[in-house]
Amino acid sequence: MLGLALGSKPGMVTTDLLMSGATTKQAKFFINVLAEPADVVAECLVPKIRSIAASGSTKPTYLRFLTGVKAYSQIFSRIAFGARRNRYILED
Repeated sequence: MLGLALGSKPGMVTTDLLMSGATTKQAKFFINVLAEPADVVAECLVPKIRSIAASGSTKPTYLRFLTGVKAYSQIFSRIAFGARRNRYILED
């Protein structure tokens, strides 16, 4: 049995629950800018989780998909260049 303490910060994942909450202008903005489909997040995180388990490490390990730098960069790109507008939900 592994004594692995694993913390994960996948960020916003486009699940039915998240999408059902997209009722305000702000929610739509942040979902379009920051959210990713589950398969994209899993493609990044699952290999990292497997490598930690395979290493036998028992140290606490924290994995992040949506880092602060990445989030701020995506928000800036949206404000400055209109990137990710209407990506999942129409905002207009």
